[in-house]
Amino acid sequence: MSSYYKHKRTESAKVPYSFRCEQCMKDSGTLQATIVGTEATHNSMSRSLSQKEETKLQEQAFQFLKNTLQEAYENAEKKHIYVNAFKDTCPHCGKPQSWAVANMKNKLFENSIVSIIVGLIFAVGSYFYIKSEAGRFEESWQLGVPIGIMAVAVVIAIGFLAFNMIKMNSKTKKTANVMQKNLPDIDWDAVEGMIDKSRA
Repeated sequence: MSSYYKHKRTESAKVPYSFRCEQCMKDSGTLQATIVGTEATHNSMSRSLSQKEETKLQEQAFQFLKNTLQEAYENAEKKHIYVNAFKDTCPHCGKPQSWAVANMKNKLFENSIVSIIVGLIFAVGSYFYIKSEAGRFEESWQLGVPIGIMAVAVVIAIGFLAFNMIKMNSKTKKTANVMQKNLPDIDWDAVEGMIDKSRA
């Protein structure tokens, strides 16, 4: 039986940014946000890729990075939502900034939704597997196992949601009484050519 090899590539870009701390009012100085694109993959029968395959994989990884950068740019400029790569901890006083809360709200349900989807896939898969092997399993298993899998997925989803809400509420409380709310200053020119500023 032949084996498939999964070849993976990711591209990243550094975006300089700075912010005036809402807590101590000091300037952060220039910081670097490392934005990583979605991983590009290519399945092959060979351990190594041909030059053509390697070039195609690199181009795909670069395009994924451009997509990620574009999304990060549009979210920042249109909605004031800043991806996690833009760290909000002040290098002087170590306190968080209110502008980071928007991204936490944006990602609040993300892990929970993934958990439900994965649970649903496994539940449906187990149902059809048990159905196909009906002679080997008791009838009660045909629905019991899928329901059990979904129950676990729902519990995990609720756990993720509760954890994210606790984190978000904690940061919201820490940044609620700041004297002045500021936004980070991002040097998008550092990735010029990889984003279309006219879309923001």
